[in-house]
Amino acid sequence: QSSKQPQDLWIADITWKNPETDQYLKQLAKDGWRIFWADHHAIAIDKSERDVKEIGLTGWVASDKYSAARLLFDYMVSHEDKIGKANQALLEFQKVVLLADDNDRWIHNISGSRELALTVAALSGIDAYHELVHIDSNVNYSSKMRDAYRKASEELSESVSLAYRTKVDKKIDGFEIKIVAALCNGFPSEVADTLRKDFKNAIFVLFNLKDQRLSLRRSPECNVNLDRLAQQFGGGGHPAAAGFDLVEKSGHFQRYLIGRIEESLKRL
Repeated sequence: QSSKQPQDLWIADITWKNPETDQYLKQLAKDGWRIFWADHHAIAIDKSERDVKEIGLTGWVASDKYSAARLLFDYMVSHEDKIGKANQALLEFQKVVLLADDNDRWIHNISGSRELALTVAALSGIDAYHELVHIDSNVNYSSKMRDAYRKASEELSESVSLAYRTKVDKKIDGFEIKIVAALCNGFPSEVADTLRKDFKNAIFVLFNLKDQRLSLRRSPECNVNLDRLAQQFGGGGHPAAAGFDLVEKSGHFQRYLIGRIEESLKRL
């Protein structure tokens, strides 16, 4: 519910589809709220500029040039006219933002970006938030972060092993690409990052046992837009990393097993 006292509202790394959300944000703007929005997903970029302006946002940026974290950071340090001069604490957070951007866009050109992402994934949401807020400008890990990284590394190793045991690959005629499908138990990005050492020009389809969702990743040579591909299944994401769910997957393997056992029982 809207507060009687107007406040600043920041929306990052998320885009709404429901027209009712547009109306709600318009009302907040009319009530004196300052609303800022930054996102890099395709659904954000595809939004009509006219529709966005009609909401009455104080400031916004929708671009796939960087991750939402970096878009937001760059906006905050370059719009002194709207939000004031960036304080020292924010400026010292730049290295964290660059590491997050490097990993989120799956570039991995900055040393430490994979490790930081792995560490954050191992911490609960609020714990990760507190650890990052208090981290120094050189991104030196706290003891809690080091413990989380060690635990995550062990879990990742198990997930990678599962993927290698279950992987199936097929070269797709007419596309000159290979699709690699496998199971994983968490860390789909990191698992795909390991698999791509053995596959060139490939799309990785990983079924994550932890959340029962499918993740798409690609090798550096592959130029397929995975966001567009995932949208065909009702999902989405980024050009190099996306995800979706399949309703029909529920019980599919179990029904297959039942069918096979049923056939065998009839032969007894």
